[in-house]
Amino acid sequence: MTETGRLPIPTVLPVLRGERLLLRAMTEGDAAALFDIYGDPLVMRYTDEPPFPSLQTVGRMLESVRRLLAEGSSLEWAVALHEDGQVIGTCGLHSFDPPLRTAEVGCLLRQTAWGRGCMAEALGLVSRFAHDVLGLKRLVADVEAGNQRAQGLFRKLGYRPGRAGMLEIELD
Repeated sequence: MTETGRLPIPTVLPVLRGERLLLRAMTEGDAAALFDIYGDPLVMRYTDEPPFPSLQTVGRMLESVRRLLAEGSSLEWAVALHEDGQVIGTCGLHSFDPPLRTAEVGCLLRQTAWGRGCMAEALGLVSRFAHDVLGLKRLVADVEAGNQRAQGLFRKLGYRPGRAGMLEIELD
């Protein structure tokens, strides 16, 4: 945290590198891959939004992602495979609460990547960034009770039931 009590949220998204994954800014070149994710009814089933109906919707989302980054209110990474650069998901931080040093984490993963440990790796990278760079002490995740895969993933990573039905983890 800065001396003024503000979180050091970057306005340029840093690249996060893992063993198999690269987390980077989303670009227009990712539109088709993002549509495969956000347009998939099974992927979107437990979100607050319906599946995207078109590539134009992805374009509007990318504009929103850039605007929120510039405002310092959201950090949203494309999750790409090192081996071929294919975008397989998204992972991000938002709803920052500087006094509590808390943020909400959210993620989506393409069906073909389910069950391969990719989102566990991505969430680990984002959690380390949240702690080491932003100085956050807690992350929360709004995971629908019926989303057993995501519930299991977050619990495996150490998240526990918290306030208002959220899962949360203390960052060390």
